[in-house]
Amino acid sequence: MKLKLRQTGPRKMEVISDNWSFVVDLKEKYGGQNSGPNPSELTAAAVASCEVLTGVFWAARRHNVELRDVEAEVEWDYGEKPDRISKIDVTIRNVADQLGDGKKLKAFEGIAKGCTVTRTLQMGPEMSLKVE
Repeated sequence: MKLKLRQTGPRKMEVISDNWSFVVDLKEKYGGQNSGPNPSELTAAAVASCEVLTGVFWAARRHNVELRDVEAEVEWDYGEKPDRISKIDVTIRNVADQLGDGKKLKAFEGIAKGCTVTRTLQMGPEMSLKVE
């Protein structure tokens, strides 16, 4: 898997794939233009969207339930020493009534928590950086 990134402003990067692109930008107080999510917002959004979509896919595949109008909210806290996101809380809404069963709802939660992004952050991937 591979994405390309290129600087398009003083504190702005365009993220490019074969089929789409989007902007990652810093807040104005850090010299950016706030024209897109900052890396921390992107991280929180990646967790929330991964958990929602994993659960939605599971419900359709396993129970033949096409969930509609699902919403999520994600909140995060910053930690220090080292600077990082120290806590991410996701709330997924409009699922319980559609699944109609407490057992399915509990299973949805477990499946959602097992999404690739969440597991990656929990397990800590190997990472490397090369500067040329």
